[in-house]
Amino acid sequence: MPKRSVKQQVVVFSVLFVSVLCVSAQNIFSHLESKDTSAKAVVKVHQDQRIESLVYGVKKKTVTQTQTFENSVGTVEPLTVVNTVEVPGYRVQVYSSNIQKTAKSEAFRIEEEFQQLLPNVPVYVSYHSPFWKVRAGNCRTMQDAQQLKSEIGEAYPQVKRDLYVVRDKIKVPAK
Repeated sequence: MPKRSVKQQVVVFSVLFVSVLCVSAQNIFSHLESKDTSAKAVVKVHQDQRIESLVYGVKKKTVTQTQTFENSVGTVEPLTVVNTVEVPGYRVQVYSSNIQKTAKSEAFRIEEEFQQLLPNVPVYVSYHSPFWKVRAGNCRTMQDAQQLKSEIGEAYPQVKRDLYVVRDKIKVPAK
């Protein structure tokens, strides 16, 4: 009989311990930023807002982008703030390489050239091991992506043979 009561106590203690952990985990980010009065220290957490969304299980990602411009005095000022949501769609892949010595610098060079040639088309550089990729556009349909592909080919003939449409998560304005 005493073994059963010990098992029951262990189970009850375990459930209470896990419950306390779950409740305290719900406020981990605010707890980290709170002041420690004994050491008089302040902890600042700089992180992407999407991390909290992942921890708390928020399904819909909302990303805030701030665009900036350099004014005539030479200082950088915010231009607009756009709330976007990531949804399935299509992009045009402009470049992809896994050559370690040159791929990264080549990807950023292509991004810079692309932005000068087509400033109204968003361009994204990403690294998916071992590939550096440059993709352009936020197309909802395959037809839109095919049209963008032909426009890019005309404006940027150096990469015309490397262009193809890929499925990707795209950014669209939040409603």
